[in-house]
Amino acid sequence: MEWLVDLIDIQTKINNKMDILKKTKNNLLFFIFFIITSCSDQNSEDSLINGSSTNIVCGIDTTYTLDRVDFMIVRSSNCTYTVYGNGTQMIDELGNVIWSEGGSRTSPWSMNTTSDGGYVFTFTDYVSKSPGPDGDIGWSSELPAYQANHFVNDAIQTSDGDYIVVGEIGGEPGQGGHDQKGQAFVLRMSDYGNIQWIKRYGIRNTLPDVFSEVIEADDGGFIIVGNKIEEREFYFYDDFWIIKVDEGGEEEWSLEIGQNDRYDKANDIIKLSDGSYIATGWSFIDDGVAAMRLIRFSSDGNIIWNKLAGGNGRYDIGTSLAVNNNETVLMVAGMKVPPSGWDDVRIKLWGFNPWSGNQIFVRNNIPQEQGLNATDVVAAYDNGFIVTSSTFFKMDSLGRW
Repeated sequence: MEWLVDLIDIQTKINNKMDILKKTKNNLLFFIFFIITSCSDQNSEDSLINGSSTNIVCGIDTTYTLDRVDFMIVRSSNCTYTVYGNGTQMIDELGNVIWSEGGSRTSPWSMNTTSDGGYVFTFTDYVSKSPGPDGDIGWSSELPAYQANHFVNDAIQTSDGDYIVVGEIGGEPGQGGHDQKGQAFVLRMSDYGNIQWIKRYGIRNTLPDVFSEVIEADDGGFIIVGNKIEEREFYFYDDFWIIKVDEGGEEEWSLEIGQNDRYDKANDIIKLSDGSYIATGWSFIDDGVAAMRLIRFSSDGNIIWNKLAGGNGRYDIGTSLAVNNNETVLMVAGMKVPPSGWDDVRIKLWGFNPWSGNQIFVRNNIPQEQGLNATDVVAAYDNGFIVTSSTFFKMDSLGRW
C-alpha cells in the first residue's frame, strides 16, 4: 500500500517542492515585444480595472515564461488574468502586474469570477466573496458546525446571483459513525453566507466521497465531479464520479466510472459550446499505475467518448483542463510520476481535439526546476493557454512557448 500513501500525499509533496525557482528564460525578443506593445500612459491601472479605456487591444499573440509561483488562474475582464500565488494579483497579457492584494491571506482551494467583476474564494471550511476587481474581501462565511466537519473544495456564482458550494465531509469511519460522515455535499447560499439548503450524497460512514469541482448546467442545475467510494469495505476503492443535480440539489443522474477494485478520481470539468462537458482526473489501471482519464459526455449523462492517456510509468494525473477560444484544442494540465518515483516528478501536458477526443500533442519534457505539477490552466485571449506552476507559462495552442 506504499503507492497509495504516495498518492494521498500528492499535494503535500508538490507544495513542499514548489519553492524550487530558477531565473526566467524570457529571451530578448519578448522584451522588445513588451516595449513595443506596452500600454500608453492613458491605459492606467484604473482604466484596466474599470474598463474605461478605449485603447485596449485584446488577444496579443505571445509566448513566454515568467519566474513566479501561482496555484490558480482565472480570466478577468479587459484582456487580463487574475492569479493566486503570493497573494492575489491581476496581470495583463504580457505578464505585467496591474494590482496586488498581498501574500498574507491563507491560500484558497478555489477562485472563480463573479458577475460584478469580483471573485468567490473557498478555504478549508468557509467561503469568501470579493465584491470588486481589486481582490479585497467583502464578506466571509464559515460553514455551520454540523455533525462532522464539512470541507469546502469549490464554489461558483450561479446565474441567479447566489452561490453553489461543494466539498466533502470528514471524520474517520467506524462503528460509531453517523449519517453525515464520509459523504460529499452541495450547499446553496446567498450573499453573506445565508444558507438556503444543503444536500449530501454517497455512502455514509466511510472514507470521504468527494466533490472537487462544480459547473452550472444550461437548465439551471449543476454538474459536479469528484470520487465516490465503490462500497464500504476495507480498501475503500473509489470511482471517477460525475453527478447531475437540479437547482434544488435533487440528483438527476450519476456516472461512476473506473476499474473495479481500483482508485479513480475526477478533478476538473469544463463545458463546450454545444452543451456537452469534458472531465479529467485519473484512473488506476494496475497496482501502483495510474493513467490520466478524459471523458466527454452529454448534458443527460451519455458518454460520448472515454480516453485513458499515459499509464506507462507510475502515475499520470490530469489536474485541470481548458479549451481554447475557437474550441480546436483541449489542454489537460497535470503531472507525471515516472517509475523512478517522486524524485523525478514533473509537469505533463496533453492536447486533444475536444470534439473527437483524438490526441494532438503531449509535453513531457519540462525541466523540474520549472515545476513539479501543473496546478491550473486557462484559455488565453490569443487562442493559446496559460499554465501555472512554479513557472508561469504563456503558450500557444499547441503547448509551445
